[in-house]
Amino acid sequence: MLAVIAGALAARRAQALAVLLLAVLASAAAAAAPMYVAAAGQALASQELAAAGPDERRVRFSSIADYPGIPTDPGVAAFRGQVEPFAAAGFEVVLGAQAPGVAAGPAGTVASTLVFRQGICARVAVTGTCPAPTAAGQRPEVMVSTNTATHLGVRAGGELTFAGVPLRVTGVYRPLDPTAPYWLGTEYLPPPAPGPPPASSVGSARDAIFTGGGSARLADEDAILQRPTADLFVTERLVRTGSVDDLRAAVATASGNAGRDRLGTSTSLRDLLHRVTVQRDQLAVGVTLGAGLLVLLCWLVLFMAVSSAADLRRPEQGLLLLRGVQRRRLWTLAVGEHAVPTLAAIPLGCLAGLAAVDLLAAHTLAGEIAVALDPTAVGYAALAAVGALAAVLLAQARSLSAPVVDLLRRVPSRVRGWRASIGDVVALSVAVAAVVQLRAGGAPSGLALLAPVVGALAVGVLLARLAMTVGAAVGARLLARGRNAAGLALVQVARQPRFRPLIALLTVVVAMLAFTAATRELATAAYADRATVDVGAARVVGVDALSRKHLLDAVRAVDPEGRYAMAVVARSRTSRGDLPLLAIDSDRLAAVAAPHPSYGVPLSAIAGTLRPRPPAEPVELRGWSLTVVVTVDYDEAAYAGAEPRLFVSVASRSGSRRITADRPLETGRGAYRVPVPECESQCRLVNFEIASPLTPRPLRVRFEELRAGDGDTVRLTPADFAEAGRWRAPDERFYSLAAAGGRTPGLVLDVPEGRWPDPIAVAVADAPDVLPGWLTRSAGTNLGSVRYDALDSTPATALVAGFAARLPRFGESGLVLDLEHADRRAVGGQSGDKEVWLGQAAPADVLDRLRAQGLIVRYERTIGAERRTLASEAPALALGFNLFAALAGVLIGAAGLVAMAVAEQRNRVATMVALRRQGLSPRAVRGGYGWPVAVATAAGVFAAVAMWLLTRHGQRLFSDGRSSVPIPDWPDVGGLLVVTVPAVALFALTAAVLGRVLAASVRRRAGR
Repeated sequence: MLAVIAGALAARRAQALAVLLLAVLASAAAAAAPMYVAAAGQALASQELAAAGPDERRVRFSSIADYPGIPTDPGVAAFRGQVEPFAAAGFEVVLGAQAPGVAAGPAGTVASTLVFRQGICARVAVTGTCPAPTAAGQRPEVMVSTNTATHLGVRAGGELTFAGVPLRVTGVYRPLDPTAPYWLGTEYLPPPAPGPPPASSVGSARDAIFTGGGSARLADEDAILQRPTADLFVTERLVRTGSVDDLRAAVATASGNAGRDRLGTSTSLRDLLHRVTVQRDQLAVGVTLGAGLLVLLCWLVLFMAVSSAADLRRPEQGLLLLRGVQRRRLWTLAVGEHAVPTLAAIPLGCLAGLAAVDLLAAHTLAGEIAVALDPTAVGYAALAAVGALAAVLLAQARSLSAPVVDLLRRVPSRVRGWRASIGDVVALSVAVAAVVQLRAGGAPSGLALLAPVVGALAVGVLLARLAMTVGAAVGARLLARGRNAAGLALVQVARQPRFRPLIALLTVVVAMLAFTAATRELATAAYADRATVDVGAARVVGVDALSRKHLLDAVRAVDPEGRYAMAVVARSRTSRGDLPLLAIDSDRLAAVAAPHPSYGVPLSAIAGTLRPRPPAEPVELRGWSLTVVVTVDYDEAAYAGAEPRLFVSVASRSGSRRITADRPLETGRGAYRVPVPECESQCRLVNFEIASPLTPRPLRVRFEELRAGDGDTVRLTPADFAEAGRWRAPDERFYSLAAAGGRTPGLVLDVPEGRWPDPIAVAVADAPDVLPGWLTRSAGTNLGSVRYDALDSTPATALVAGFAARLPRFGESGLVLDLEHADRRAVGGQSGDKEVWLGQAAPADVLDRLRAQGLIVRYERTIGAERRTLASEAPALALGFNLFAALAGVLIGAAGLVAMAVAEQRNRVATMVALRRQGLSPRAVRGGYGWPVAVATAAGVFAAVAMWLLTRHGQRLFSDGRSSVPIPDWPDVGGLLVVTVPAVALFALTAAVLGRVLAASVRRRAGR
C-alpha cells in the first residue's frame, strides 16, 4: 500500500502540492494566533506596567512595630518567610528601614525621612562618598540631595542633626533615573511646594536623607524610631512572561500570612494584574476570530478543490470496485495520499506562522518583542492540519461511498429535496442567532463574536443559490439571442454545482475584508475623537500652584495675549455623585481648547456667556494689616462670655485665609485691626464674618470704613459700604443686610435673636450672585439652575446659560464655569486638579516659562500620545491582526478560484474543443470565471453593509468598553476603497488569466 500511495502522490503531484500549500496556510494561521497573542501580550503588559503607579508595581511588607536607632539593614530574618517566594518568582527585592523626623543645618530646618535602602549607591551620582555602615562610637554617616543640601546649608564633609542626633554628611547625591520604580514616585523625592524653583529639577528640600546604617548607638535611643520595610517590585520580565494567576495567588497568600509574622502589607498590584488580564483576554478573543477565519477558508478551499478532483475520478473508482477492490482499501489510499502533505504542513506552517508574526509584530508592536515558537503554537498548527485532512476526506466521502452505478456516470447525480437546502437553512439560522446575541448588549462573547463571519457566510450561500439560478436563465436567453460568448459562459458556470461554494467563499472573503477594513477605519477615527475630547487641548500640563489666583496670574503672565495657554481647574465626579466641574479662563477657551463637532456648539459660544460683568469690582488691598471701623449694638449682659467676633477673609497669590480681629466686638463705634502679612504685595478682600456661639438678643453691626497698610490708607469709605450693589449676603434667611444713608452711611447687618451659631458672612459682590455655566444635555435640558459643589467643596447653584452635547475632558457629563468668577465665589479650599491647557501655538520653552512663574509641573498629556495609547491597546491590536488575516484571506480566495478552474479544466476543454470543431467562434471560448467574481463582489459588499448595520454598535473598539465621543456611524469611504478595490482587482485579474489559459488550451487541442 505504501508503494501505491507513493505512486498516487507522483501521479497527482499538482493536487498534492495544492493540498500541501493550503494545509501550510491553515497551520500557519493557527500557529500565528497564539504566537501573536503572546507577543502582543508582552507589549500590553509593558504598556500597563509603564503607566502603573508606584504602589501598583510593588508589594510592601513593613514591621508593625518601631525600633529605636539609626535605620539600618534589617537583614532577611524578619521578612524571610514572606520575601523568599517572591524572590524565587522573579520579583526584585529591596530591603530597608526609615524614620521620619526634622533635619537641621546651618541654614534652616526641614521635615524629612532618614532612610536606609539597599542599592542606593548604584542609583545616584554622588559628590563626595556614599555613606558607609558605622560601628559603635562612630558618628552615623548620611548623604543628602542637592535640594536638601542647599536648603540646610550643608555639603560633603559637613554635619547636620536629625531629630537632634548629630550626623556626618559624606556626600550630596543626585538621582540617576528618578522615574525608576526604586524611588517609589514621590515617596523619597517629594515634589517641591509652588514658588521659587528648587536647586534641582527633581525633588525638593524634603528629599530622603540616606544613611549607611550600622551598629552606632544613640545617647537617646528613643530620639529616632525606625521601621523596617521590604519592597518587592514586579519586573517587566515577570509581568510580560509570568502567569498572572500565579502572581495574584502569591500576593493573596503573602498578604494572608503577613499578620502571623507581625508584618503589615500594602499593595495595589492586583489592579495592575487585573488590567493585564483583561487586555490579554480581549486580545486573545479578537485574534482567535481572525485566525479561525483563515483556517476555515483554507479548509473550504481544500474541500472544493479535492471534491472537484474526486468527481473527475469517479469512473476510475467505479472500475476499481467492479474489479473487486475493497472500499476500505480505497479509503486507506485516500487517507495515505493526503496525510503525507498535511503532516508535512505542520512544521512548515509553524515556520511560516513564526515569520508572519515576526513581520506583523515589527510593524504593530512597540519595543523589542520576543516572538517564540511554543508548544501551544505547534499544537494549534497540528490541529489545523488535522482539520485540513478531515476536509479532504470529507470531500471524497461522497465518491468513496457512492454506489458503483453512480460512480460510472460521467455527471454526478444532483442532491434534491430538503437535503439540498439544509446547508442554507443552517447557515441562515446560525447567522440570525449570532446577530441577536450580539445586539442583546454587553461584551461580545460566544456566538456573537462570529456574527460578521456567519452573517457573511449566510448571505454568500443564499446569493450563490440565487446567482446559479439567475445565471442559467440569463445564459439560456443570451444563447437564444445569438450572444454565444456570454451565454455559453453563464450556462457552463451555472450548471456546475461546485461553483456555489466558490461564490460563497469569495463572498465571505470580500465581506470580511470590507468589514474588517471598515472597522479599522472607524476605530482609527474613534481613537482620534476620544483622545481629542478626553485630553481637551493639544497639550495639558498638570501643575501645582499656591492657589487658583497663582495659577491664573502665572498663565496670564506667560501668555498675556491669550493665544496658546489657559488656566483650568478640573474636578471629576465627587463621591456624592456631583457633576464633574471644569473651571476655565473662559476668554481663552476658543483659542486654546481643541474643537470637536461632538460638543454640539462652538467653543466661542460657550466662552462668550461665562464671564458677565460682576455687580462690583474686586476690592484690592495692600499692606501688612487692615483696620475695620464698625459700630456695634447688642446687649452686652445677654452676650456675656459669648461676645461676637469679627473675621476677615482675604485671597492672595498664596491662597485664601480667614483672620480674626485683634479683640471681640464691643458696643459702640470702634476700630479693629487684622494682621494680613500676605497682603504686603497685594490681596483681595473676600468677605467679613461675624461669629458668635449664640445670639440671645438681636445684634446690629454697621460697617463704616476699611483702612489698609501701616499708614491706614482708606480703602473703603462709608459711602462705599453704603453701595448695596457692592455687597452680597450668601444666606439672608437668618439675617438682613441693608445700606444705610444719611449722616452716617454704611452697611448695616441685622441679626435677630435665636439665629443658628454659624458665622454670618458679608461678601464682596465681585462675581455674579449665581455663576452662569454650560451644562451637558445628559444632566438635563431645562433652562434654570443646577446644583453643584463649588471649588471650595461647598454646595452652590449655577445658572444654566446653555447646553452642550459634550464638554472637553469630561465628555457627556459635566458643568463648565469661569475660573476667575468661581475662584472669587470660593472662600477657601483647593479641590480639583490645576492644569494649564496649551494650544498648537505654544512655544517650545513654555514649560520653563511656567516653572519660572512658580508652577510645579507634575504631568503632561497630549492628544497624540493619548491616541497612540488607545491604538496600542488590545482591541486595536486584534483589529490589526484581523486585517492582516483578511488580506491573507484574499490570497486564499484567489487560490480557491484557481483550484476550481484547474479541477474542471479537462472537462471544460473537451466540451469547448467539440464545440469549436462544430463551428463555435474563438471569441466565444471564455471561461465564465468573471461571473462568480462579479456575484461574489456584489454579495460581499451587500453582506458587509448588512453586517455593518446589524453589528456596528456591538463591536468592541476600546479596552474599557466606553467612549466619551459617539463612534461614527460610517467609516471613511476613501480609506475603505484603498483596501477593497485591490482585492477585487486581484480576483478579476485571476478570472481573466484563467479564461485566457482555457482559451489557449482549447486552441491547442482544436488545432486552430
